[in-house]
Amino acid sequence: MKKKTVDVWLFSGPALIVYVSVVILPVVWSMGFSFFDWNGIRKMEFVGIGNYIRMFNDVIFRAALLNNLYFMAIGTIYQVLSGLIMATILSSINWGSNTMRVLYFMPCIISSVAICKVFDKILSVQPVGIIAAFAGLLGLEQVAFLSEPKWALLVVTLIDAYKFCGIYMVIFYSAFMALPSDVEEAAYIDGCSWFQQYFFVKLPMIRNIFMVIIVMLVNGTLKGFDVSYILTYGGPGNASELMATYMYKTAFNATRFGYGSAMAVFIFFISMAAVGLTRLLQIKLIRSE
Repeated sequence: MKKKTVDVWLFSGPALIVYVSVVILPVVWSMGFSFFDWNGIRKMEFVGIGNYIRMFNDVIFRAALLNNLYFMAIGTIYQVLSGLIMATILSSINWGSNTMRVLYFMPCIISSVAICKVFDKILSVQPVGIIAAFAGLLGLEQVAFLSEPKWALLVVTLIDAYKFCGIYMVIFYSAFMALPSDVEEAAYIDGCSWFQQYFFVKLPMIRNIFMVIIVMLVNGTLKGFDVSYILTYGGPGNASELMATYMYKTAFNATRFGYGSAMAVFIFFISMAAVGLTRLLQIKLIRSE
């Protein structure tokens, strides 16, 4: 038992050290800074929960929170459906599946800056991009989607989802490949069509995978940052502002580190709460079966 305990700590120790260094300690430091008013130069002034009161009274932060909830809902639905559809296509074909897997997963390994610049050119009106050019050929109005408040957040959400949906395609595809073949053969012998096998055999057998993916998506979308920051800088106005982008601009551009730390702590706890609620839902579903 002693040797097994040593082995466990030997193998988990390096990962645990990295996790504590880059996750736990920064969270603790942010919690400490959140009770102070500090710009990084002058002496820190203790304000208690003043930063948190200010945060909930901040109109821009409330708008960013609502934007984040929209970003989470649309992004989660899009990525689950697109990942599932791509995995279904891949698991149903033999020829060219390796090439398609690479193409599907490619956006995940390309930097956010590169993807944002590509879509910026595609959606551009001045100079005319692909979308604006097609709209002109069809006699439609050329819309600058990234500059329109009613479109900016949706476009940012879909581009962010496009970048990461390949990850969930891989997870779904692995789940489909791990299904026992004898179950599918039994369903086929019983006269099930492809759709019946898919909706009544395959999907129910990977329902736990859905919950894992939803937990990952909820946690990831609540901390969304890069696509919104690069494409629109949270604009126009605050139309595509997210909690993380507003926190970053507050802490590092406006050098209000205490106030920014309060936002970071709020993002941490709301992410943990969302994951906890999702897990409770999963446990309830399991118990109800």
